[in-house]
Amino acid sequence: MYRILVIGRGLIGSATARHLTKLTDGVALLGPIETTDPQSHSGVFGSHYDEGRMTRVVDPVPEWSITAKNSILRYGEIEAESGIPFFTEAGYLGIGPESGDYLKRSAAQGAENGADLTWLSASDMAQRFSFLAVPDAYEGLYEGRNAGYVSPRKLVAAQAEAARRAAADLIDAEATAVRPFAGGVEVETADGTLLQAERVVIATGAFTDICGLAPMDLHLRVFGRTVVLARINDDFADAFDGMPTMVHADSGAYILPPIRYPDGKSYLKIGIGSTDDPEFRDRSGLAGWFKSPGSDDNRRDFQTFLEGLFPPLAKCTAWHSDSCAVTWTKTGLPYIHALEEGRVTLAVGGNGKGAKSSDDWGWVAARVAIGNEEPHPVDRQLLQVPGVEASKPLKAV
Repeated sequence: MYRILVIGRGLIGSATARHLTKLTDGVALLGPIETTDPQSHSGVFGSHYDEGRMTRVVDPVPEWSITAKNSILRYGEIEAESGIPFFTEAGYLGIGPESGDYLKRSAAQGAENGADLTWLSASDMAQRFSFLAVPDAYEGLYEGRNAGYVSPRKLVAAQAEAARRAAADLIDAEATAVRPFAGGVEVETADGTLLQAERVVIATGAFTDICGLAPMDLHLRVFGRTVVLARINDDFADAFDGMPTMVHADSGAYILPPIRYPDGKSYLKIGIGSTDDPEFRDRSGLAGWFKSPGSDDNRRDFQTFLEGLFPPLAKCTAWHSDSCAVTWTKTGLPYIHALEEGRVTLAVGGNGKGAKSSDDWGWVAARVAIGNEEPHPVDRQLLQVPGVEASKPLKAV
């Protein structure tokens, strides 16, 4: 029997497992690795199957700003413990109208948490980022040191490898049932294997409710999201030298600079939440979405938007779209919540921001799971499922 089994080998689950190895022995991390053949795959998927997620301290929500800061400060530690690099310090630029408040609220939280910030006018941005076309009434918030992007694929790999080197077991399998019993928890996998642990952490993201893995329906809202990628060929790649990660405040778009993908080509990527994003409550629908290229309407709209924002993309002749999913909680924060007398801990709900703060949410989840009361800037009550009473372990590990 394991001391503690983390179910879900994504961003928060892998982080939780690494942090647990620093607190206790008998740790295991359960979850399938990325499939090499999505179309024939019959199992679950992960939204971390990608090469770019922005990371920065600035955020209008205090809890997301401080957890991003804490996570970023541990990136070097994770890379050293695993031998896997995943972070690129490309900087971050938020752009929006001078009359807006998103950037101002972001700057306030960023400044409180020590972010390296500079305000830029439209003319400043024109001089510094020649690839960018913004209206005269726009302003920019630039974060330099420690901001940029992570490869979510490599970050998950690094967390898991660091946990393995610290004696955690890595189990390449999908959990299909979680059954608490008097002495612990039994977990059944897709091939019928039964695993037992004194305690489990459920960190299964978008598939948590859909697969019925939590003790109750968490009423997570899972939306499919389309991303569009523009292939940046060598003949105009220089135009994007020095490009930071970006947020377009009016539209909510996030934009990643050219990043090399596993096919050896470099792509500039955009994602925007849309009122047309499909919502999923069944496994077949969500799995089908992950196998699709997303919305063709979104592809056309996002391409037009990008071409207006970045004039050098007029030379781009290769565009394509892909799909991912976002998991929203009622609180806008992850649920990190102990249930079943502390035998089951939830750690779910990235709310579209999970990658940048995932290591710190894993820090919290590891401590909630073992009954460790070590303080954290985020009040644990804010991370509970609304209307559900939390339970503490009878005895801390």
